Amino acid sequence: MLVLFDLDGTLLDTRGCGRWAMMRAFEDVFGIPDAELFVRDVPFEGATDRALLKAIGRNASIDESAIAASGGDLEAAFVRRLEERLAATSGMRSLPGVDELLDRLAGVHSSAMGLATGNMRRGAFLKLTSVGLGGHFDLGGFGDDSESRTTIGRIARERFEERLGAPINAGNVVLVGDSVADVESARANGYRSLAVRTGWAGPGTLEAARPDCLMDDLSDFAAVMQFVFGTRG
Repeated sequence: MLVLFDLDGTLLDTRGCGRWAMMRAFEDVFGIPDAELFVRDVPFEGATDRALLKAIGRNASIDESAIAASGGDLEAAFVRRLEERLAATSGMRSLPGVDELLDRLAGVHSSAMGLATGNMRRGAFLKLTSVGLGGHFDLGGFGDDSESRTTIGRIARERFEERLGAPINAGNVVLVGDSVADVESARANGYRSLAVRTGWAGPGTLEAARPDCLMDDLSDFAAVMQFVFGTRG
């Protein structure tokens, strides 16, 4: 069994560090002193880092070609600023039940854990490390791979297939997330979806997306195990 996790709103809460880092990155690279104005109406839920940077750029009348022409400077500035903000921010946390769940899943020999997140790889591991979860993951699909959450989910499975040297049946993959984009990615890839209400989805939004399982959070270990494996642990 392969269990893929989204990051923000599913495993952890970094108190808006990513949003802050994106604003500062536009200031650093394009000299925009009031970048916050161009971030306010950008929907972050379920989006990938690269898609967010492009959306903020459009709001600030910065063409995508200008972002591309920066040669990765914007993304590098974002990651640098993210690391800075994470180091200076208090109150960041793993979400309810996450620590126990990851610890206990790590002991299940018939399962593997990975990421399926819109965060760029470097940023994802910075966030995980900031809340003490860095040792649980080393593989997955990331926002560097694609702006499509469906493609990110597929790439995550393919990387585990390469590691194992064998195909993984899509029906043996569970994608855990807090957004409609996570549910849709799971469905498009033939995975089962476990959605949690620990993120920023509006009232009734996740219900309307019809995940295979919907929980308030990940604190009920037995219920999670029942869904993932069909057993109680």
